[in-house]
Amino acid sequence: MNSMVNRNIKLFFRDRANVFFSMLSVLIIITLFALFLGGGNWGSDEIRDSWLMAGVLAVATVTTSLGAFSTMVEDRATKIGKGFYASPIKRSHITASYIISPFIVGVLMTTITAIGFGAYLIITGNEMLTFIRLLQLVGLILLSGISGTALMCFIVSLVKTVNAYSTITAIIGILAGFLMGIYMPIGNLPTAVQYMIMLFPPAHAAKLFRQILMERPMELAYEASRVYELYEGQYVLAEYLDLPRLKEVLGVVFRFGNFEITPIMSIIFLVVTTILFFGLSLVTLRKTGR
Repeated sequence: MNSMVNRNIKLFFRDRANVFFSMLSVLIIITLFALFLGGGNWGSDEIRDSWLMAGVLAVATVTTSLGAFSTMVEDRATKIGKGFYASPIKRSHITASYIISPFIVGVLMTTITAIGFGAYLIITGNEMLTFIRLLQLVGLILLSGISGTALMCFIVSLVKTVNAYSTITAIIGILAGFLMGIYMPIGNLPTAVQYMIMLFPPAHAAKLFRQILMERPMELAYEASRVYELYEGQYVLAEYLDLPRLKEVLGVVFRFGNFEITPIMSIIFLVVTTILFFGLSLVTLRKTGR
């Protein structure tokens, strides 16, 4: 199985166009943000940059794993897959290799993106993450990577041709940023749309990325925003950054009405949907004989 996994990964990185298009959504988000979305009241530049990084990482886990599934689609289209199934390699190992490869690619590409974006944030004056936050970030990259792989695996299992796969890839690349509340902060969308976004598993990954990356910038922005005025012989807090409201607008927290979805709930949701989509994928692949 290891040889199959290595083969699939090498084929992905050998196709430079595929690598580029798997990261195209990330490049589009950064470009749109630089040109149109970076304005407004963010509280501070550090909050804005950290919010952008969180969204980019969440999108990368989905689009890169989807791009890596191209090997499975092409093998089916060219009938190469039937040759593998006729070989001594177990069918389950072949199927597993097609799933493990996109997961590895997604985690690797997201990690590279995190390192690159993190270096940019440090160069521009942002604080480095603490060791605990770094561990949380690594853990979340793994969790969001396997969650995104499961969802993409289910979608790709329904695809029968390379043309259909290309169309699906383009659609998901466009919708990913919207469904994660990146093209527009989730708090600025209608309530019904917000609830729809909260049902999209990668949106919870984006929320968790924001909580890890934006906690310290928000604390610093709040401290810097506090203004005290003398009132009846005492200094009282007159101006301050409304952090609870800002967190809701930027999608750092999710609320169904007055009920806040905690980080643990988001993690459980990601785990449950991962199991669900992998299960559905296996059922679909068995029915189609792939």
